[in-house]
Amino acid sequence: MLGNTEGKKTCLMNTKRAREARKLEIGERQKEVIMGSLLGDAHLVRTTYGFAFRVNHGIVQKDYVDWKYKEIESLTNSSPKTYKNSYYFRTVSHPFFEILRKAFYRRRRKIVPKILEEWMTPLALSVWIMDDGSRDGNQVRINSQCFSKRENKELIRIFKATLGIKATLNRDKDMFRLRIADSSMTKLKKMVEPFIVPSMRYKFSP
Repeated sequence: MLGNTEGKKTCLMNTKRAREARKLEIGERQKEVIMGSLLGDAHLVRTTYGFAFRVNHGIVQKDYVDWKYKEIESLTNSSPKTYKNSYYFRTVSHPFFEILRKAFYRRRRKIVPKILEEWMTPLALSVWIMDDGSRDGNQVRINSQCFSKRENKELIRIFKATLGIKATLNRDKDMFRLRIADSSMTKLKKMVEPFIVPSMRYKFSP
């Protein structure tokens, strides 16, 4: 009986926390983390109340998931969980995610949103690289194959316009990805250094 009482109490507390989180104004830094994640591996998932933000990585990237969780913890009502080889969490639903769902998706396919230029910041780029980046010799490659050739060209333009970072198209069979130009690598490393989670530094150096 005591166990049932404690369980009901926890459920009520989680429900109250979720209601409060849905009313929160999302901070600028949180938005940048979310934007970078959506360019990468994160998704928006449908819920009873709209859409929630879901992060899911391999268990070997636990430190990285924990970092993301701490950044947006105020929008969640439960801590990260392990399932087989995955480590994940999701937020509560929030009106901001309704806006992002319309911006980032056409039907079920992710697209480069028109609002991205406003949110392409050093932090957002750092998160995207930690999600989808890989070291390629002395350069960094961003695995943006989920986007079309035209969208990748738009990303190149946005990088240059907002961050002063030069990137080029890199063909991968019948798809395209981004490669940061040699001439921008020093600037990129200095730009993202404050945000890179220690366990993800291998994306930049051996």
